[in-house]
Amino acid sequence: MLHSDKYIQALISEQPFFEIHQENVLGVKMDVFKNRPKSLVDFIESSAVHGDKPYLIFKDQVITFNQHLTLVKKAAHILQTKYEVQQGDRVAIYAANSPEWIIFFWATVSLGAIACGLNGWWKGSEAIKAINDADPKVVVADQARFERIDETLEHPVIIFEQHDLPAHEQALDSFIRVDEDECACLLYTSGTTGTPKGVMTSHRSMIANSTLQMLQGAAVSQDSSSKGIDWSKNTPTTLLTSPLFHVSGLSAGAVTSLFAGSTTLLYDGRFLANRVIELIQKYNVTSWGGAVPTALKRVLDDAEAQGLKMMSVLVVGGGGAPMPPELISRTKDVFPNSKYSFGYGYGLTESGAITIINWGDNLKNEPASPGQPMPTIQVQLRDEDGELIDKDSIEGEIYVKSPSVMLGYYNNTLASKDSLTEDRWLKTGDWGFKKKSLYYISSRRTDLILRGAENVYPQEIELVIDSHEGVEESAVIGIPHDDLGEEVMAIVYAKKSDVDNLELSAWVAKDLADFKVPSKWKFVNSPLPRNASGKLMKHVLIDTSKNTMIEENE
Repeated sequence: MLHSDKYIQALISEQPFFEIHQENVLGVKMDVFKNRPKSLVDFIESSAVHGDKPYLIFKDQVITFNQHLTLVKKAAHILQTKYEVQQGDRVAIYAANSPEWIIFFWATVSLGAIACGLNGWWKGSEAIKAINDADPKVVVADQARFERIDETLEHPVIIFEQHDLPAHEQALDSFIRVDEDECACLLYTSGTTGTPKGVMTSHRSMIANSTLQMLQGAAVSQDSSSKGIDWSKNTPTTLLTSPLFHVSGLSAGAVTSLFAGSTTLLYDGRFLANRVIELIQKYNVTSWGGAVPTALKRVLDDAEAQGLKMMSVLVVGGGGAPMPPELISRTKDVFPNSKYSFGYGYGLTESGAITIINWGDNLKNEPASPGQPMPTIQVQLRDEDGELIDKDSIEGEIYVKSPSVMLGYYNNTLASKDSLTEDRWLKTGDWGFKKKSLYYISSRRTDLILRGAENVYPQEIELVIDSHEGVEESAVIGIPHDDLGEEVMAIVYAKKSDVDNLELSAWVAKDLADFKVPSKWKFVNSPLPRNASGKLMKHVLIDTSKNTMIEENE
């Protein structure tokens, strides 16, 4: 199937690296990149060609590609000799963003083992559950997170601050390759609706995702260059604000950066808009891919207050939530050189990150859509009975099939069978519709409010409420109602104390049907609870005892 973007289609047709053909993937015929690497070990080995170019920058510490390769071999030697890590074993990583996180990830996969990226925001009890489930040969952690699990941890541990990795004299002799359909890492679902599950992500999945990232990046570069944007002025440097235990931070961030030979500037600690701006200016950052709406809005607010235009940034991208049109136009104003390349998309841990993406003319004309499927990715809409919906504007559950889709949930056969069909279609649990080649996300099925005979999608209402000048952010949930089954409730964090429910009800009513106007309103004095990837934790709004996250103050 041809892609509507002429640059993507040309790259597929003309560049051998992006050539696509069909192969069997776990017994199912799929489109794949023909000339892809077959192991993440290829990424590590080929990184040597970048020599003394910076791979990681962290708190003014610079680690070149050569230095990183040496450190990976030393870390792998420690894992292999001291902790007897072998092919298929698990190594759990429980830490904040740091070079050591990335080094031990690469060291683990270089042994054919499985890196388990634990959510660094979890409380100790939640981390211990995941550790016990994964049963790793060793846990690697920073001191702060080790202290959360110290009293209950029964596994060996490597604490970053207590190891002088550069001083370790011995290094791994040779890397170990496993089949590309073997598991490379476990990444845990966001947990916005319940208990997180370990998503088994294969070497093939991460390689496919990196290739798609590079394909989309090449297309965006060609398009914006043809319109006068100069891509040669600054060294490609990506600001990574997403956590490494999230698919966008690890697979789309650090892994793709190693393969592409670009520099990653690692952000650490609590997200502060002024720090993001300072880093962008100090290092002439050219790309920021972790611009989820909440984070982007804070940076734009701060930059506009200072009258700043950040000219080095060529690409801004995000996902995880709908991108209001006002935010898109503000982004293109504050980051003028991103005006042709700004984009956002839709994907999930289970789909292997990049799935649907929107930028360029499509984004300009249809900002409410996260876009169209990338090459090698199939998307379908199906009804409650699993029957295909092929007509436009008819809502159904989003199904995805691609080489990037997860192998399944670790140690959870039942959940795996519920989420994957026999022919490897992933049931996302998200609800949407399409218009021609573009898809639109209505809501997570678990967020859907059943009010009488009407389906109410919270996302639609939240976008209207959030567009009010007095509102910082909002969440819409369903609460029990004796007659209707559920009624609509809005929880609002307001900028101004004089904003009330009457004003906001009228604001919503001017755009949406009466049954969508919240009948209950709650105003709060602090930001709404979000997980590490910026997604709103609605289950916590309903029951605050379910909040297992620790706010970062580091």
